[in-house]
Amino acid sequence: MNVYDVSHVSGDIHEIEAEFFQRDGEDWVFFAGDVEVFRLPFLDVLSVSKSSIRPAPLEEPAEQVWL
Repeated sequence: MNVYDVSHVSGDIHEIEAEFFQRDGEDWVFFAGDVEVFRLPFLDVLSVSKSSIRPAPLEEPAEQVWL
């Protein structure tokens, strides 16, 4: 999974967790597998870049040890 920083013309930056994105007509569409997770009009986007911050993998809770 990737994290994308999407810079909006309003100055907002959206962090989107998705596998990939593509253009669909007048929109940028972000997907996780076959599921659409975010959609934004093409003309509202200044830039899209991969974030250097990756989501932390899920970890199992530590095993409890009783002394």
